[in-house]
Amino acid sequence: MVIMIALIWVLVTLRWGRWKEWNTYYSTILFFIAGDFIHTYISSVKPLWRFSSDRLFSGVIEHLISSLVIFPCTVLLLFSFYPESKSCKIKTLYITMWILIYSAGEFLALKLGYYFHLNGWCLVDSILFDCLLFPLLIIHQKKPQIAWLISLVIGFFITIWFKLPASH
Repeated sequence: MVIMIALIWVLVTLRWGRWKEWNTYYSTILFFIAGDFIHTYISSVKPLWRFSSDRLFSGVIEHLISSLVIFPCTVLLLFSFYPESKSCKIKTLYITMWILIYSAGEFLALKLGYYFHLNGWCLVDSILFDCLLFPLLIIHQKKPQIAWLISLVIGFFITIWFKLPASH
């Protein structure tokens, strides 16, 4: 399943992404991946979500494919069509579209048993997180230091709220 989803993301990105400008977005791609890897490490003892294993891959491999294929495609597509010179309303609608895409994808993955939540995390938490994620990616593209600071605050909040252990 993860290969099919990743392939769809790659094909869509190949068709509509601004590949010639990939290096402009490279640091934000790394920011997205690094945030995911940091979260995975911090929550490894008490995970908040997990991919279910299939016959081909373990949940870990599916997570890596998601992080290393889907997340870079997301960033490339996000900025390929970002309405930079448009009004705040248009930008908000654009970000809302991305939140809906990610939320719908997670909802479908949950319903198909491909993905599941643990330790108090739920779809509402994911939607709220997406409401922070996409503006944060846009902030990172313009002011990376501020995005890292905001990420640190969000990370501490999630760690405390969900009582993630401080050490392994």
